[in-house]
Amino acid sequence: MLALGFAFWIHHQIYSSRYHALEQKAAADRALLVDEMRTYSTLRPQGELTFQPVDAAYEIIDDSGLLFESGQVLGPFGRTPISPVPRPGDPEDDSKFVTVRALAKGPCTSAQPPAYCDVARAMVGRRLWASREIVPLGRIKLESDPSRRVVISVFVLPFEAEEAAAEVDRVLERTLPVAVLLIMIGGYFGTRLALRPIERMRAQAAAISQRNLHERLPIPATGDAVARLATTLNDTLARLEAAAEQQRGFVADAAHELRSPIASLRTTLEVAGAHPERADWPQVNSAAVDEIHRLQQLADDLLLMARLDAERSTSLQLVDLAELARRQVARRVDEGPELRFASVQTAMVDGDARQLDRLIRNLLDNAMRYARTTVTVRIEESAGYVVLQVDDDGPGIQPADRDRVFDRFTRLDEARSRDAGGAGLGLAIAQEIAHRHNSTLTTTESPNGGARFTLTIPSAPADTTTQT
Repeated sequence: MLALGFAFWIHHQIYSSRYHALEQKAAADRALLVDEMRTYSTLRPQGELTFQPVDAAYEIIDDSGLLFESGQVLGPFGRTPISPVPRPGDPEDDSKFVTVRALAKGPCTSAQPPAYCDVARAMVGRRLWASREIVPLGRIKLESDPSRRVVISVFVLPFEAEEAAAEVDRVLERTLPVAVLLIMIGGYFGTRLALRPIERMRAQAAAISQRNLHERLPIPATGDAVARLATTLNDTLARLEAAAEQQRGFVADAAHELRSPIASLRTTLEVAGAHPERADWPQVNSAAVDEIHRLQQLADDLLLMARLDAERSTSLQLVDLAELARRQVARRVDEGPELRFASVQTAMVDGDARQLDRLIRNLLDNAMRYARTTVTVRIEESAGYVVLQVDDDGPGIQPADRDRVFDRFTRLDEARSRDAGGAGLGLAIAQEIAHRHNSTLTTTESPNGGARFTLTIPSAPADTTTQT
């Protein structure tokens, strides 16, 4: 299509430029004829004018249609004018398109040069541009009728422009297919050459599997789109490697956490079964129930973590964070350390009630597990945010461990005893829930000497119920 468009454009440009030159020549010839005609005082018809020869297709008629003079090119038409008779009111510059009528019978005789006959035949039926001028007579008189006007018409013959365009078409017909073929061949090999780095990169990327995710694609030093593609693919591979490592670590940690209560439960039952007469069956039953409870809690945490990873959105509604915390504190009043609760009356936020309830429960479980005597829960509103703080007076968390404590299956040195600690998922689940609510969950040193966990969550605007 581009080649055809280029050929049409060349054809049009050649024809237009040559035709425009012919129009300019016709206008110049007309001006010359007007100047020469004004040198006569009396005009006689029947070819008695003695104008200087002009190589143009022109004719001179009066306003009755009487032909006074015509160029040699129009000789085959005889004494029959081909331009229309002017009408009253026509302007002096009366240029227009004229359709050439058919030749009269037998005008092209042997006395006419064959070339002029060919031109005359080509003119018949064509619409030709006539550069016409109606000349005021002034002192010039027509012998036939002094009151009549004279019209000079010079016709633009497009044959030269058409022949030039046809010659260009013939050249293009011979050269364009070859040029298109060469362009196609060059484009094919050029495309293959340009895509060779991408194909090499594709093969290298295809060779990377789950076993060698650490490998990276070479980045060319060209700084072009191929280099940027290699950088993007390497970034993607890095994220895949991190996700795979996280998955492997998650599975290994989950298996390890599941193995401990199962092994403990098995040992307890095997020992009791080997010596049933000496077994304290109520104690065996209690130990088995405790291990099963640990297994159930771990399974619940793993399932919740998997659901949080899979869910892309969280259904939000108006939730009173103060009421959720108040209920969680009330359930733990008799569980060990002293619980202190201070809160505003209501603390409305946009959130998922079940997830936020689980976040508060995990924070309280963690504080109750490590507190020596007291756990303090405080809820405040500040600058468009609801701030929940949980303090304990336990061993605290070292500054170097305050980010790591939110990783999955993480236990600090003071919490390595499985009798005292959980599976290391509670704080990770709380952090994930906080992120889903556009909130922050951090830990610092508590004024009570232990750890302080602070949740900062945006307050809900009035009458808010949204879905994200």
